[in-house]
Amino acid sequence: MLKPELKDTLLAKYFVTMDIEQADPLLPVDQLAGLIREAILPSVEALSSLTAQGKVVTGGYPIGERFMVFIVEANSEEEVREVLEGLPLSRVARKTSVRPIAMFEELREGEANAP
Repeated sequence: MLKPELKDTLLAKYFVTMDIEQADPLLPVDQLAGLIREAILPSVEALSSLTAQGKVVTGGYPIGERFMVFIVEANSEEEVREVLEGLPLSRVARKTSVRPIAMFEELREGEANAP
């Protein structure tokens, strides 16, 4: 069980998906290369930096798919969306989904506190 003083300092975690459907391999080579160079690679660099800072817990992309997934720690969904807006990928993402997630520890604590 978490100590009460630590519980208040923990940030919420959000599951994020960014659908980059525009990265269609059937795009003309110059358009696909531009998309990779101008949006995808800079976003991967930014996400790597956010991971090193502890803001992004983990993430990646399912091999063979056209979307990225990651878990972000933040005080609110609004803060997550602000982080996402700073990514070049946000300008080309077809759909972005942000959902709060309950960690296993929280589920276990909830069950322990149930009547």
